[in-house]
Amino acid sequence: MKSRDILLETAEVLESILDRIEGITLLTSKEKERVKKILSEASRNFKKLAEEAKNDNEELAEFFFKKAKELKAMSTDKAIEKEGKRNYMRLAERMLLYSRSAWYDLVPEKMKELKRVYRKYLFGMTAFFMLTGFYLNPFLSITALILAIPIILSMLSLQRRGYLGLLLAYSAIPIPIIVGAMALSYGMRNLNDPSKIAEIAQHLGKSTAFAKGYLIVLVLLAAVELYLVLSSVVGLYKHRHAFL
Repeated sequence: MKSRDILLETAEVLESILDRIEGITLLTSKEKERVKKILSEASRNFKKLAEEAKNDNEELAEFFFKKAKELKAMSTDKAIEKEGKRNYMRLAERMLLYSRSAWYDLVPEKMKELKRVYRKYLFGMTAFFMLTGFYLNPFLSITALILAIPIILSMLSLQRRGYLGLLLAYSAIPIPIIVGAMALSYGMRNLNDPSKIAEIAQHLGKSTAFAKGYLIVLVLLAAVELYLVLSSVVGLYKHRHAFL
């Protein structure tokens, strides 16, 4: 595949920059070590990706090669003075992000894993909204309405592999976890208490058999919600490098 050759060339360009770093006087020793560490990892990532890539995306590989050449051209005192040290460091860090996220574009298995995590997040949040309505708690229903916008925005952004979506997801996830734990605890605790079942039946205006069925469904729904949300937390962290 043509893209494999371009990825290897990109890695070679990044390695060639390492020889220039020591000669840059505008960077401190600490900054030089950081840039070296970043570029070394990015180079290794591109080399390994060239071996394992299955999708031939020549346009994307050319983009990485172009960015690597830009970074090399910037790796001089004169260029850094003109563009700014912050921009130089940012471009170097960006190359590392590219080398990590490219796996999801060129290795189909990685994208399949990410899609499974996204579906868990989607179904987990759907279960959360169902749970808040089923739990018959007005406060939780209002909380769910407040969270609806950031959750929907996170879903849309995650689908496009946007980093903002990842941040929104992690900011929204704690409440569903707390609600799921509360509902699970409430359901399991009251299922073993006949007096509570009778009290719930009276509150619902239904029979005790209906109240017991309600608690069973509540426990199952809460357990499913917790599993999906917690799994998505782990999965999103594992695949955090997919998001830019």
